[in-house]
Order: sequence, then structure tokens, then C-alpha cells
Amino acid sequence: MFRNLVRRQKSMIARDFEKLEISVPTAADDEKHASGTSGRPNQSVTKPVSLDASTGEVLVRKSTGKTKVRKGQTTDEFERQRSHFFEVERGPVWTPVGWMTSQDPLLKLDTDPSSDLEIKQVRQKLASHCHLLYYRKQYADCAGLCESLLLRFEALGNRKKIQREIDELHHMLERCRVSA
Repeated sequence: MFRNLVRRQKSMIARDFEKLEISVPTAADDEKHASGTSGRPNQSVTKPVSLDASTGEVLVRKSTGKTKVRKGQTTDEFERQRSHFFEVERGPVWTPVGWMTSQDPLLKLDTDPSSDLEIKQVRQKLASHCHLLYYRKQYADCAGLCESLLLRFEALGNRKKIQREIDELHHMLERCRVSA
């Protein structure tokens, strides 16, 4: 009896799947979103209206209805730009694995002339070293690094800008002392 019920359910499900139609809507199919009435402007896809093969210029219609000319790029211009990117700029910037733990952050700060504490990104990298040590539960090392960074951060001239970073280091130092 149970087997018959299972067979009947399988056949019902199979019939339902035969009736199932799957369609993927596109931005051009949906007039509500294509007209910009969704509340979010410029959400529909811009499609090329006309193409000039000799210059590479394309006339596209934006979601607002306006037309715009996109300038083309010759093969020579592309190759020049590509070679400049790889030869002069040395290609994409990549971060090696383990970059944060490979070197002492304070030693790098003292020896690297590009490490200026006035630059926010440099301060954020140093604070992220503290976060990593805290995450790895190396509370003594984290507390030592926080103390030395606090001394350097508090010695900076414009303290109002970095007060939040100083407060964060104080908080992390307290948490390290409690956890250690």
C-alpha cells in the first residue's frame, strides 16, 4: 500500500514538472524596471543602438532614454595601454600570502621610509597587526604592540583625526590585559 502511494506521488510530481516553464527575465523584458520606475535609476542594461566599425564608436541608449556615444579604441591604442600597464606599472597589484606575519611591523615602520604614520593606510595596517595577534590569542604580543603604537599615535600632531584609532588601541590593550 505504501509503495503504491509513493509511485502515485512520483507520477504526480513528474506531471507537474512537465508543465513547469522556466524563463529568465532580462532588463529589456521588464518595462517597469526599464522605464526607471523601480525607484533605482540607471538599473537597466544599455544596449548598443548603432556601431561604426571603422572608428569603433558605439551609440548606446541609457536607461534614462538619452543616447550616448562611446568612443572606440584602436588596436594600437589598446596594445600601447596594455604594454604600459604591464611594463611601467608592473601589472596588477597582488598581496603575497602571509604578508602580515612575515616581518615585524615596528621594524618595518622604523626602516621603511614610505611608512609615515600621518598616512591613514599605514596606521590601519599597523592596527590590523594588533587585530591579527588578538585573533590568534597572542595577548602578550598584542598588548606590547598596542602599547608601542599608542605611544607613536599619541605623539602625532593632529590628534582629533586619529582619536578613534587611539581609542580602539586602548580598548584592545585593556582586553589583552584582561584575557592574558
